[in-house]
Amino acid sequence: MPHARNLLTLLFSLILVPLWAQEPTQPVRLELPFEPEDVEVEVIAFPDSSLLVYHKTSNPWETDATFHFTKYDSQLEEVWTDTANIAPDSDYIRYYTAEPFTYLVFGSDNLRDYTFIRVHNKTGNIWHKKFNLDPLEDIYEYKVLHGNYFIIGRNRKDGKSVLMHLNPLSGEANLLPSVYGEQSSFSDLLADAGQNRVDAVITESNGRVSRLQVKSFDANGKLLNNYFIIQKEDRNLLNAEITPGDTTEKMLIGTYGTRDLRFAQGFYATPLASRVVEGNFYSLLQLRNFLKYMKPRREERTRRREEKRLKSGRGPGFHYRLLLHDLIVTPHGYILAAEAYYPQYSNPRNSSLALDFDNRPYRLPDGIKRTHAVALGFDKNGILLWDNMFPLPGITTFELTHVVEVQRLSGGRVVMAYPDNNKIIYHIMDDYRYNDEKTELELLTYDEEEKVQYTSQAGIIRWYGNSMAAFGFQRIKAKGANFRSVFYVNKITF
Repeated sequence: MPHARNLLTLLFSLILVPLWAQEPTQPVRLELPFEPEDVEVEVIAFPDSSLLVYHKTSNPWETDATFHFTKYDSQLEEVWTDTANIAPDSDYIRYYTAEPFTYLVFGSDNLRDYTFIRVHNKTGNIWHKKFNLDPLEDIYEYKVLHGNYFIIGRNRKDGKSVLMHLNPLSGEANLLPSVYGEQSSFSDLLADAGQNRVDAVITESNGRVSRLQVKSFDANGKLLNNYFIIQKEDRNLLNAEITPGDTTEKMLIGTYGTRDLRFAQGFYATPLASRVVEGNFYSLLQLRNFLKYMKPRREERTRRREEKRLKSGRGPGFHYRLLLHDLIVTPHGYILAAEAYYPQYSNPRNSSLALDFDNRPYRLPDGIKRTHAVALGFDKNGILLWDNMFPLPGITTFELTHVVEVQRLSGGRVVMAYPDNNKIIYHIMDDYRYNDEKTELELLTYDEEEKVQYTSQAGIIRWYGNSMAAFGFQRIKAKGANFRSVFYVNKITF
C-alpha cells in the first residue's frame, strides 16, 4: 500500500552527527510499489506546495495502458487520483503549469500525433484531446496563454525549429513567423499572463555575427511587436532569457561571444525597449568565482594568460559552452544559472558519424561532459550583484540536458543540487562568498537499519519554500525481511 511516513524519529536518532544542524532535513518520504521495468513515472511540482505524480502502466506490446495522475500534499499524503483514457502508445514529453491548470503533452508512434492533457490542480478534473500536427516531428518546448498553446518543435521537412500556435478548442494549428536563417534558433519562450503576451527570443546568425530578435504575440497568435536587438562593438549576443513585465521593465539576460560564436565570453543584461544593447557586459574574467572549479594555481595561471592576451590585442582564449537555465525572478531582481559543458569525443577513427538534413556528415560526441555550474544575481536594472560556482566533476550525459536543479531559498541564498545514486550532492550559495567544501546528503529510508541496494533513474526538482523533492527507483533490503522495489519521493528541506 503506497504511503508516506514521517522521518522525524529517524532524524532525531541521528542528532549527534557532527554539523547536523547545517544539513538539510528529510521530514517525510513516500514509497510507491513500482518496478522500474514496468512503469514510467514523472514528478511535477504544483505552485500550491503539492506534487503531481504521473505514472503509466502498460503491457510489453503497448496495446493496453493506463495513465494515472495522483496529487500529494506537502506532507506527501494523497489528495486525489484519476486516470486518462488515451492511446496506449502515448509517451510523456513535457509539461507546463499555469494556475489553475497543469498541461502535459504526449507523443506517439505516429510522429504527427500529439495528445494534450489538462489537469485541474485543485480538483483533479482531466481534459485531453489528440491533435495531428503535421508540420512537427518533435516538441522541444511549449507554453500556454489563456488556453492557447505556443509550441516550439522540429519541422519535419528541413529539421529546423519552428513556432506553432494551437487553439485546442477549434483544433486550428498555424506556424508563426519566427526562425528564418540557417543558423537561427530559439533561446527562450515566455508566457507572460500579466501582460497577455508570449515572448519568443530568437538567436539569429550568419556564422560570423549574431543578434537577437524578440517576437511578441497575443493569445491568438497575432504578432504584436518585433524587436531587433543590435549589439555594439565586437560582441555577439549568443542567447538570452527574457524577464516578465511590461515593455519598459523587460530585460534580456544572457551570454555573449566575440569571434567564435560557439563559445561564450561573458554575460550581459540589457533593457528590451532600448532595441540597442546599452546594458552591462561582464566578461568571464570579471566574475569572482567562474574559474573556481580549477585548482588555485591553475586558476591563477589562466587569469594571467588571459590578461596578457587581452593586453596584446588578441582574442580571449576561453572556450566555454554554456547551457542556460530558466530565469528565476526574485523580489529584488533576477538569478540566471548556467552549466558549462563540452562534447567529448573518443578516437576519431572510432567515432560515430551521422548525416544532417543536407546529407552532410558530422561526428557524434560520445557524451556531453560538465565542468561546473554558475549562478549570477542581477538587480532589476541588470546590474550584476554577485556570482558563484558549483563544480560538476565527471558528470556526463548523452544528451544536452540540465543536470542540476536550482532554487532560491528564503533569505536570498541559492541552492544547486543533483542526484548521485542514493545521495544528493548540493551547494548553497551565499552571494559571492564561495565555499569549496563538498556537501552531500544520503537519502533516508523508512528505517535506519534498511539498506539501499541500488538506486536508478534518480532525479530532483525544486518544490516550494526551502524544499526540494528527490525521487527515483530503489531496491531496499530490510533486516530480516525480503527485498522490496519502490519508487520513492523524499522531501529535502534546506
